[in-house]
Amino acid sequence: MPVFRSLKSTILWLFVPIIIVFVLVTGTISFMLASQQLEENAFTNLNDTIAQTKSLLNDKLTAFIAELIGLENKSEWLSIMKKTDDPEVSLEPEDYIFMNKAFDSYFERYSMLDSVLFYYNEGRVSLYKQNSASSTVNISLDDYSEKLESERLSVIKWLNIHDEDRLLTPQVISVYRMFGKDKSRTNGIFMMNLKSRFFYDLLNNAKISTNGYLCIVSYDGVMSFKNVAHQYNVEDSVLQRELMIAEAPSGQINITNKYGEKMLIVYDTLSLNKWKIAAIVPESELFNKVNSIGLVIVTVMLLVIVFAAVLSNIVAHIITKPLIKLTHTVNRIEDGNLTIRYNTFPSNEIGVLSRGIQEMMLRINNLLKEVKEEQEKKRSAELAVLQSQIKPHFLYNTLYSIKQLCEMEENKDAGEMVTALSNFYRISINKGNEIIPISQEIEHIRNYLYIQQMRYGEDFIYEIDMEPDIMSCNIVKLTLQPLVENAIYHGMKQKRGQGLIRIWGQLDNQEVRLYVEDNGKGMSEEDVRAINQSLGEEENSGSMLGFGTGNVNKRLQLNYGTSYGLEYENKPGGGIIVMIRIPFYG
Repeated sequence: MPVFRSLKSTILWLFVPIIIVFVLVTGTISFMLASQQLEENAFTNLNDTIAQTKSLLNDKLTAFIAELIGLENKSEWLSIMKKTDDPEVSLEPEDYIFMNKAFDSYFERYSMLDSVLFYYNEGRVSLYKQNSASSTVNISLDDYSEKLESERLSVIKWLNIHDEDRLLTPQVISVYRMFGKDKSRTNGIFMMNLKSRFFYDLLNNAKISTNGYLCIVSYDGVMSFKNVAHQYNVEDSVLQRELMIAEAPSGQINITNKYGEKMLIVYDTLSLNKWKIAAIVPESELFNKVNSIGLVIVTVMLLVIVFAAVLSNIVAHIITKPLIKLTHTVNRIEDGNLTIRYNTFPSNEIGVLSRGIQEMMLRINNLLKEVKEEQEKKRSAELAVLQSQIKPHFLYNTLYSIKQLCEMEENKDAGEMVTALSNFYRISINKGNEIIPISQEIEHIRNYLYIQQMRYGEDFIYEIDMEPDIMSCNIVKLTLQPLVENAIYHGMKQKRGQGLIRIWGQLDNQEVRLYVEDNGKGMSEEDVRAINQSLGEEENSGSMLGFGTGNVNKRLQLNYGTSYGLEYENKPGGGIIVMIRIPFYG
């Protein structure tokens, strides 16, 4: 059956999805292009910043390398070193004047120079100069020779930022060269110490992001001066490990720090000393412009979609305005109001539809009256048939049992059985009311079970357990009795030993669920499926379904709807469970 859709909704479903798809595709493509360009720009800016810093450091530090190498080529320095090699020769004052002037020239040319140290032949030549102050020192060359990576003393050695040497101002970066035959036989050192302030300004002046920063990483340390929020910190050991094992001289590394933040590391390598210049940036900040652009695009897309929906709704309303009154009328009819009358009819197609609807309503009213009368007759007939089925054999058997009790002079039991029988029929008749509270239905079934137990003795026992909340809920009269009767006659008679009939009920998600459970022989799964299938059919004609059970299910569905009624299932260990589902009206 085709789904009804109004003309207005058809117009909206036609235009709005097309506009939404167009806006989404356009916005998505725009966002992808913009984000791609922004990401490329972000990486380009990082690489440019690192390249500029690298170039500046190479230029500045190369000058210090030239000074260290040039020391061997100066005749005055060679003369001084040669003199100290001879124990009989002492340095002249002119030699110290020359060294002081040479050191002073270093300070004049390089403002980032913190101090200079020249130590040779166990201190025969010892000069440590910081700014204008000069002094002699006594140091252990082993501390510096151990840091060399090879036996060659001609190698220039760099020390990352440190402050452990008592001769040096705290926080300096050192470059030195040693003299001697090899690493194990050193007899001198020439060292220049650079101010950390130079590196501080160089690394901090780079504009990366709020919590992004530049650093210099080597095997002997990490140089970083910017304070960032703690959640964006990357441990020095992690940074050293990741960068020092990197085979490529430049590239990028993605890591997650101990706070769970994803960090991007873009790096390059200084050719002078193989130190790594790295930019550490939180990915969330690197792509914050991408997120901002995405937010703007999403906002614009939503506004366009809302505007398109509003505009489409206005257009649809204008087009369908003549149908609105008729649509409202049809909606009232769907709500059950069949007494609508028209005084006048429009002289157009809408008028034709209106007259047709009015005639249809008259016919529907007549049909509903006929159906209601037929339904009432059917329900009364079914109830009468059920009651007539119950009365003859049950009344006969009960009276016969009472007679036997009287003959055995069991007058008390006979009296109680008469009382139970009278209560049973009192509730059955109930002044013709078909709907009774569950509490009365339970009282009715208690009387029935008492009578049956008096007849069958100890062949079976029963239990009744109902939640108090459902006792006031109404139910169709004589719902439980046919099911209990089936449990006795079809479940207990085929069982060896004492049987158990358990009746219980509970409230489950605004539904009352009553259960009749026995521990008899049970049925096969195929029989259970056949019964449930018959219960779901409009006419309960299945061979597996008895008259009483089908009648109960039909009366429940007539009163509560086809989604309610009976359902059978096998009980684990043997027996049958019949579930009764009705709506809860508290």
